[in-house]
Amino acid sequence: MGCEPDQWARDWLEERRRAGERGLTVEKVGGSHYLKRATTRWDPELKKRRKESEYLGRLNPDGTVGAPRPRREHLTVLDVRDGGSARVLARAAAPVIGALREHFPREWPEIALLAFARVLGRGELCRAGRCWKGLEDVLGASPSTSPKALGEALERIGGARGAQDAFFAAVRGREGSMAVDLSACFSRSEGATILKRGYNRYGLARRQFNILLACGVPSGRPQYAKVLAGNVGERSIEDMLDEFDVPRGTTLVMDRGYCKEGVFGALRARGLDWIVPARRDSRAYGAASAGDGLFAWKGCAVRFGSAPWNGMRAYRFENVSAMNDELVDRAECAERSGGEPLDDGRAGNMVLLSSLDLPPREVYAMMKKRCEVEQCYDAAKNVLGADRAYMRGDLGIMGHCFVTFVALCIWAEIDSWIEAAGLGGRHTPADVLDIYASAKTVTVGGAELRQSVGRDVIDLDAKLGLWIYSDPPAPRRGRGRPRKDGGGVIP
Repeated sequence: MGCEPDQWARDWLEERRRAGERGLTVEKVGGSHYLKRATTRWDPELKKRRKESEYLGRLNPDGTVGAPRPRREHLTVLDVRDGGSARVLARAAAPVIGALREHFPREWPEIALLAFARVLGRGELCRAGRCWKGLEDVLGASPSTSPKALGEALERIGGARGAQDAFFAAVRGREGSMAVDLSACFSRSEGATILKRGYNRYGLARRQFNILLACGVPSGRPQYAKVLAGNVGERSIEDMLDEFDVPRGTTLVMDRGYCKEGVFGALRARGLDWIVPARRDSRAYGAASAGDGLFAWKGCAVRFGSAPWNGMRAYRFENVSAMNDELVDRAECAERSGGEPLDDGRAGNMVLLSSLDLPPREVYAMMKKRCEVEQCYDAAKNVLGADRAYMRGDLGIMGHCFVTFVALCIWAEIDSWIEAAGLGGRHTPADVLDIYASAKTVTVGGAELRQSVGRDVIDLDAKLGLWIYSDPPAPRRGRGRPRKDGGGVIP
């Protein structure tokens, strides 16, 4: 509240009033004197006069009036969206977005919406549209966001088998070896004939469908996905191979469930090679011994040996560290049960059956690389929700799994950035998206508004080498003067 002005201010005010100035008032606030002009205005709604005051400036002791400060412009924020995560997702989707535009010219906006929402953990149809509305549309997609429109788009995507095959062929890398696996997904959807009570490792007789997923072993990138009926077992590899065109000479790295003579015959007939672990009760353990040599693998000593077996090559590997751990587990179990520990000479041993004659270390590396590719399967089910399908028909489930494949490609691309930057033990793709989410895009009316990006976003952007919110380093120039003979520089 203002208080009575000082005497010099009252004298100045009296002098201005004698000069004919009307409506001037002086208020003292915090040691400063503020000059205002008071007047009245007729309010036709209230049917009476209303007092109004106009601020003229600050009155100084020498009688001068300082210019009033300009009023702050009131900005109306029209929209606030997540610009950081949207740019990261668009950059990660770059390897597949061109193929989506080409082979799904009508549905690619909805595929991008559902894949982005799936990566962000909001893949349900009732939440995907709201998730997209919170993202900046850096792709210019403008998709339909209602759950009904998204459900209809999923059915059209699931029924477009020709477009899906063309898309897989476009994004498939030229890799000489692939990891193939079959995973069961349970569902309570009604009306889908693809759901059967089938084979699964859990021994559960529930309605399920299976996802056949193929990834490149050297790169770990997804290459193909297919939905199969719930009563399909791993032994039906012939039907799986007919579903997608595997180039002749490709090496399939598969798990122990495919160690069948019928599977080997089907692969041999199609000109494909394989690397498959033998079962622990296989006679191949007696064909090869781990006495040919020794190599180091990630801090562990591995003995190896190989021998021909049934028209194939049996590679035996003995991991000394794994052997010790397995024997300790057997001894502890025997102590708890009161029996003798079983030592069949196969502790820490693994036999790989292959149609190839390669150096043992290379075969071992390919199988271990397949173990890393298993992370793709885990991400598809545990992170991207491939096993949470609520569609009521077969086409909806097929479309759901195709969107999961696109989301898995985006997830794997972000994960490759993290591994290349050496941040694998500190960040996950979810962490990267969460950090970038703090960079917002704000739209206001009648003014330009800029946001200061946080230091954590800039640092991570530079480490990943994306250069979305940071500038790339300038190229380093050589120091010194050039030699006369052209041989480098003189420091």
